[in-house]
Amino acid sequence: MKIAYAMINCNRRDGSARAVNEVAERIAQRHEVHLYARKAEDLDLSRIAWHRIPGVNWAEVIDFGSYYLEVNRRVRPGEFEIVHTIGCNTQRGNVITIQNIQPAKKQILERLGHHERVSPARRLTRWMYLNATCAAEKRLYQHKPGRTAPMFLPVSRGVANELTRHYDIGPAQMRIVPNAADTQRFKPLPEAARQAWRKTYGVPEDHVMAIFAGGEWARKGLDFAIQAMGLLHDVPLTLFVAGDDPDRARFIKMAHDANAHDRIIFGGFRKDMPHALGAADLFLFPSWYEAFSLATIEAAACGLPVVATCINGTEDFISPGENGEFIEYDPAQIATVLRRLCAQPQHLKTMGANARERVELNYTWDRVAQMTEDAYQAHLNSCN
Repeated sequence: MKIAYAMINCNRRDGSARAVNEVAERIAQRHEVHLYARKAEDLDLSRIAWHRIPGVNWAEVIDFGSYYLEVNRRVRPGEFEIVHTIGCNTQRGNVITIQNIQPAKKQILERLGHHERVSPARRLTRWMYLNATCAAEKRLYQHKPGRTAPMFLPVSRGVANELTRHYDIGPAQMRIVPNAADTQRFKPLPEAARQAWRKTYGVPEDHVMAIFAGGEWARKGLDFAIQAMGLLHDVPLTLFVAGDDPDRARFIKMAHDANAHDRIIFGGFRKDMPHALGAADLFLFPSWYEAFSLATIEAAACGLPVVATCINGTEDFISPGENGEFIEYDPAQIATVLRRLCAQPQHLKTMGANARERVELNYTWDRVAQMTEDAYQAHLNSCN
């Protein structure tokens, strides 16, 4: 097959971009692969033809718009058997990975937005970006009579439901192809390495370490985690926050107001995420909206039980009491769950081992690449 991938920036830092890198490298071992991207970082280009798309990478709406116009011009109909677009990056896509549904995400961000202390310029450009991507999604996802239906690849059951709730996709085929983890990079740490990392970053030796990861802290529910920590003064528990947010000062103040600042470490963006996750005891993630968080799968691959809200992705992954627990948007309920888990260190380890096993069985990049290749073939067969 001759395959083109459309993704604005490819790297192994961002979730959807990382998925392109992992899958494209594997697919390129058997097929002719082209990549239309502004940046191609941490990617083996020995078998991949990279077509650099110029443009302005700030603000987000201009980044998207300039890429979208140019890639639609460059990728010509009929040039490739498969044009695999990540979301609505190009109207040429006939296979579409759905990492999120913009109208669904927009609803959450609008509900949370009044709490944020961000500049008017940032608020305006985000509003423009969400509206631009919602319009581009509608043009690509909505069924049009006479047009060959694409193959949709949502990353979770929840995203599949959102897709059909917001758009009439007509006769289009759909296959759930989840995100995954690099199980060689993300894996449990030896005890000595765990303790060394914790000592370096000030985590008390006798504490359970919960880790939260990501940006967009309001959307990911960090406020609930901080407020729960304020109710656990008598519990030997430290929360490590990996990532950053433009509204960082508000969350630091929140930790002080909850009298939990001495048990919360704001660790910033990490280049050592496999070690940070491997040093922890549980992954805490009270997010409002995800497609299927890569951080969740990577934490599980590191042997951590996943303690998260029941949202897209986690509802597919978590079996309560077996490899994690569900929590609510309620600091008191979260505190109750954490208190119980901290009193069961052996159970935490057992759940973490079960989480790792589930990743090894169902959420590896080799498996995802094979599922993706099978979807390509199914789409081509349906068109013949």
